[in-house]
Amino acid sequence: MTGLDGAAAERLLEARLSPRRREHARRVAAEAARLAQRFGAPREKAELAGLLHDYCRELTDAETLAAAARHGIPVGPVEARRPRQILHGPVAAAELLELGLSPDVAAAVRLHTVGAAGMTVLEKCVYLADFIEPGRAFAGLDEVRALAATSLDAAVAAAVRLSLLEVIGRGRGVVPAALALYNESHAGQ
Repeated sequence: MTGLDGAAAERLLEARLSPRRREHARRVAAEAARLAQRFGAPREKAELAGLLHDYCRELTDAETLAAAARHGIPVGPVEARRPRQILHGPVAAAELLELGLSPDVAAAVRLHTVGAAGMTVLEKCVYLADFIEPGRAFAGLDEVRALAATSLDAAVAAAVRLSLLEVIGRGRGVVPAALALYNESHAGQ
């Protein structure tokens, strides 16, 4: 059991997130549940992780950095330049663990933004759900959605590739965990 259910999660989001962000979270939850059912992860856990994944996304940079320090979350040079965007997952996971979220669901929340090598099926489902949820629209997304219909690993590989191209294209630094996921997902190519 997770210690937090969907109703409790909704109350947490209501208190913390804007209506727009809550709608995004609900779309991610629904997509994560679909992916979990398709690829064999616990559906309820995927849905809960999807619902809670952006719990700390609307904190300020200063609040995010303070929470990271409070929870002992390492902040490298890339994270320090974009803390809210990169660290909201790890910060949310730490805060939600304190509220009783199970470690496996918290891990999926923690990794949803940049991913990591060695992710579980549950973690991949939430990572991918955030990327392909129906409210998103950008070049290359249709290919990732098509891959997600048949292969979780191929879809994750395509998603991390697109993410890195976008980050590098904007001249931003790359978080080492995202590079590790890319290298793992493209090892045989």
